[in-house]
Amino acid sequence: MSRSILPTLLLFCTSLSVACTGGDGVPESIPRPIQLGLGQIGTVVGTGEKATDAVDADADGSVDAPIPVLLARLDSPLDVAFSPGGQPFVIDWNGHKLRSVEPDGTLAFVMGTGKEGDACETEPVDGKCPATAAEVNHPTDVTFDGSGRLVVAAWHNAKLKRLDFRTHLAEDICGTGSRKFEGDGLPCRDATGKDQVSFDLPSSVAFDQAGNLFIADQANQVIRRIGATDGLIKTVAGHCPGTAGFGCPLARGYAGDAGPATQALIANDLGQGTDPQGKIAIDQHGNLYIADTGNNVIRKVTPGSDGILGDGDPLEEIMTTIAGTGEVGIGGDGGPATAAEFSSPTDIAVADDGTLYVADRSNSCVRRITPDGIISTVAGRCGSPGYSGDGGLATDSRLRTPYGVALDGKGSLYIADTRNNCIRRVVLEK
Repeated sequence: MSRSILPTLLLFCTSLSVACTGGDGVPESIPRPIQLGLGQIGTVVGTGEKATDAVDADADGSVDAPIPVLLARLDSPLDVAFSPGGQPFVIDWNGHKLRSVEPDGTLAFVMGTGKEGDACETEPVDGKCPATAAEVNHPTDVTFDGSGRLVVAAWHNAKLKRLDFRTHLAEDICGTGSRKFEGDGLPCRDATGKDQVSFDLPSSVAFDQAGNLFIADQANQVIRRIGATDGLIKTVAGHCPGTAGFGCPLARGYAGDAGPATQALIANDLGQGTDPQGKIAIDQHGNLYIADTGNNVIRKVTPGSDGILGDGDPLEEIMTTIAGTGEVGIGGDGGPATAAEFSSPTDIAVADDGTLYVADRSNSCVRRITPDGIISTVAGRCGSPGYSGDGGLATDSRLRTPYGVALDGKGSLYIADTRNNCIRRVVLEK
């Protein structure tokens, strides 16, 4: 897959100042290109109309053709992820589908029918479902395994799913679908193939360099890991004493800094009315970063002396707060991140040099934390939601409740401008 899907300085929008209208509005003109310089922002996917494109609009059993990226309609896009080859994938959260940006500038259907569910709408093949016939219920995150397969956090399905691009078949890989906490110390399935691990709103997935898969188990207030070598699931941060109902309220809190991560508490909302929270990222050194949404902080878990989180002595795997005071607010830019304030930070992206980018969701902005711990705003005006700024400096723009951030590895930051129903891109200043 090409890494040159979108030119570095060429973005598309409906006008120099307004690329998508946000809310329930519709675009006023045909998209046209604008040139962007360093530090500037532009819209790359979506009209801004809160709607969903049908996968099979005429019900003929054939998947619809790809749609030009700026004519595509999204319904609360939650995040962007990049394949090993650099291709962008868009998580169309309330559209219940995954989509890809193609080399010709169109947005294609990848997985999901648009129907909120968990069924296969056609005949399965060897127990797996053709990807565009596989229903998915509010996907929140994707990542790629060592074989290039797409691994999906299927949030309301309470499962992890996987898509193999060679066969175009999707399958469930972990999760009973029952929203509770169970299965630690076990593989996802027993010897008979029966599922034996349960999640409650898995919101985020990430691999470390050893191939271990980490899952933010949102409502259970824990981060869990599926081992690359033994396939066993274990909790590596937070702890849940078990629950018979939705979520793990007894585990929700803010405690444990400077101690073992498995003795710490994190805080995500739970229950039927919540939204996606508590997403994670892993750097090249195996450090785990947590957007501790309910506590309004960013946490970090460092591996022990063995260097691999979850493999060694859990007493050596330490939790710390690296950004945020825990108080809701917008202050702190230009100073130490530990003295800054957030409002429901939801997602994190980490650059190769250790710089962090945080979706400061309820502040409607994106913050940056440098390796030396200094915080600043990189996109949006914190505390001032709206839609504006395409073609200008990202720090002069307005966002509306951004839930996701991602780095393309080539100098650009992608923002899921969720309530504006579009994806925006910032050319990062060097």
